[in-house]
Amino acid sequence: MFPSFPAPIERPTDLRLAALADADAFARYLVEHLAESGREGSTHFAPSRSLARIDVRLAAEARWSRRLDEALWGRTFLLTAGDRVLGHVELRGGRIPAEMHRATLGMGVLRRHTGQGHGRRLIASAVAWARDEARLAWIDLGVFATNPRARALYTRMGFVEQGLRPDAFRIDAGIAVDDVLMTLDLRG
Repeated sequence: MFPSFPAPIERPTDLRLAALADADAFARYLVEHLAESGREGSTHFAPSRSLARIDVRLAAEARWSRRLDEALWGRTFLLTAGDRVLGHVELRGGRIPAEMHRATLGMGVLRRHTGQGHGRRLIASAVAWARDEARLAWIDLGVFATNPRARALYTRMGFVEQGLRPDAFRIDAGIAVDDVLMTLDLRG
């Protein structure tokens, strides 16, 4: 009989609001995450798989620096293990004053960390913050129609499908992807 070896110890994960000092780690993670879209058995979940890390970092810093009463503000919650980002959820504010009562949600988790409840934790944190801190009325999102796991998660978290944008994106040499529009009413 061979001795059993202990399972590798996973570092505990932390969930927190990103600070400007996190922008480079976030950019590193996001470039890695987007590269997983449509690869090695993953469903397509992003319109682009390649972004320049510097562009991601600069854009994140710009969004995170804006006040909540400024157009296109952004707040991101990071799922981390040590100094490594494993997932995120971001809320982005409206483009014009008339839509500042809404935010758009985008999120992701590195493939090897999916199926562990992290998506639910991330969304719950963003929703609580949007309702209690930012005092938003609605959260909107778009999800690829071909991503049933994400659609099911959003539905479980209270988002309601509002419509379909056919042929919203053309990815990987012209594959047409429909975008499902979903909303969460925070007023209740």
